Order: sequence, then C-alpha cells, then structure tokens
Amino acid sequence: MAAKMGILGESTVSTTGTVTVYTVPSAKAARVKVSFVVDNSSGADISFAARVGMPGSEVTFSHRTVSGVDVYTGMVESTNQQASAIGFIEADSGVPTTETGDKASVVPLPVDFFLSTGDVVQRVIGVTNATDAIFQVMGVEDDA
Repeated sequence: MAAKMGILGESTVSTTGTVTVYTVPSAKAARVKVSFVVDNSSGADISFAARVGMPGSEVTFSHRTVSGVDVYTGMVESTNQQASAIGFIEADSGVPTTETGDKASVVPLPVDFFLSTGDVVQRVIGVTNATDAIFQVMGVEDDA
C-alpha cells in the first residue's frame, strides 16, 4: 500500500485523563511530530503530558502551568528580534492570534519520533480540565 502522510491522529478532548491519539497499525511504521494547544482557565493549575512510543506509563514530555496560563508547542520571536524561542510556549494572554499581532506561531515540536507497529501516542491532562485543547500527531506512516 501507499504511504499515508499528514495528520495521522487528532484529539480535541479537554477533560482530565489519558486519550490515545494515534496507534501505529499492524505491519506499519511511522515517523511523527506532535503539536498541541492547551487553553487553561483561570480556575486552577493544569498539567499536560504526552506518551510517545510503546504502550505504558512512561511520559515522553510534560509541562505544568499555573492558573490562567495557556501552553502550546510553538515558536515566538523575542522583542529584540535577535533570538527566538521554540518548544513549549506559555502565554498568560492566550495563545497567538492574528488579531493581536503576536509574533508567535503554533508549530510542532522540532523532534521526530520513530514508531513501530502497536506503538501509541497519548495525551494526558491532569489536575483540572482545560478550557479547550487540541493535540495533533502528524507525519508519515508506511509499510514496516
């Protein structure tokens, strides 16, 4: 069969708990990146984590933020235009929007994950529910 490329899995579930976003099908392998936006209410702290690879409880990356501070994978330009940050971005005024003229973008983490048949990508929200969330797994899936 032909390779599959694009968004391989997506979740917009914003409640606490674990959601399996993508599972590598039988006799397939995948090379993926992950991207997410978590809109945190002003009610409580929130934790966000992902498990990438073999099924289990091992966390690949995690981030905890305080009440009212959103977190996303992205890139933001510094105010002096000499340096940029890429990775986990916190925004106490919300995620980037074109209406506000923010110098930021929601982009996948700059890391490739190589997965085999049966490997999963899960997102975990802890402490309290998010207001909104989106978690995407994008990449290429092909015959193993």
